[in-house]
Amino acid sequence: MADNLTTTTQVDPGLEVFYDRTLLETAYPNYVHAKFAQRRNLNRKSGKTIKFRRYSRLSTVPAPLTQGITPTGSQLAKTDLLATCEQYGDFVHITDVVDLTVEDALLTEAVEKLSDQMHATIDELVRDYMCASASSTTCSNGDPTATYLNDTDIDSVVQTLLGGNAKFITSLIKPGVGQGTSPVRAAFWGIVDSDLIDDLEAVTGFKPTSDYPTQQTVDPAEWGAVKNVRFLWTTEGYVSGANYYVPIIAQNAYGIVNIEGGNAKSIIKAFGSGGTSDPLNQRATAGWKMMQACRILNDAFLHCLVCTNRS
Repeated sequence: MADNLTTTTQVDPGLEVFYDRTLLETAYPNYVHAKFAQRRNLNRKSGKTIKFRRYSRLSTVPAPLTQGITPTGSQLAKTDLLATCEQYGDFVHITDVVDLTVEDALLTEAVEKLSDQMHATIDELVRDYMCASASSTTCSNGDPTATYLNDTDIDSVVQTLLGGNAKFITSLIKPGVGQGTSPVRAAFWGIVDSDLIDDLEAVTGFKPTSDYPTQQTVDPAEWGAVKNVRFLWTTEGYVSGANYYVPIIAQNAYGIVNIEGGNAKSIIKAFGSGGTSDPLNQRATAGWKMMQACRILNDAFLHCLVCTNRS
């Protein structure tokens, strides 16, 4: 071996780190909380509060009419529900020096990340309102101390929703022609945090999506079903202390309101677009804004199970 071997100890590279310009994929959660909402637009220049209205059912009249006597008749009864839109938004500020010296297409990256931020904000707003406002049952058959997900409590919520004349969201999936296939019942939708997936699989009667007779109607975020509830999963479930909230949703349970012309939009300002506030074309921005409100439309169509996690 040569006595005077030159190594990187003597001569280190001028550029010590190779920068891979293929950016790593960003992990995004499943945005599932707004999937089943009624969506309404509030007319432009009509304020920012919308009124929902529903009418109560009329009572039955099992007594026969008396011949020749006009009955007293029935009176309609209404319930009005108000929802007020608020504005949300954010932006990213980029300087011309960053644009000149950084290898990445930063405005393009900013728009992508802002889009994720906007959808995450919508999901969080709907989730927090829904779980904080809906009626709930602890996963111990009503006991104040919550326990794990189980078929008894899931059945109890299904019975509560059906008792309020709630309607299933999904239809029956009939058994397939293959040997051993079984149907998936018409169902409400439930949403579980990913921490609860092992607990969900431990519930008696759980059927994973891989056992469905067909995959055509499986939601990309769906994990499986327990009798009359099909479950979606997300990493952004509602958690309060040690308790997890699992909303179980029927048709027309809640609504999301936008103002016409104020729906979520992306806004990009190029370098110099600020006029006299940017005389040297030093700043560019990318951002978003929206007007939105969420409202439970019928308390009988939405119910939360409150549970803990085994692990």
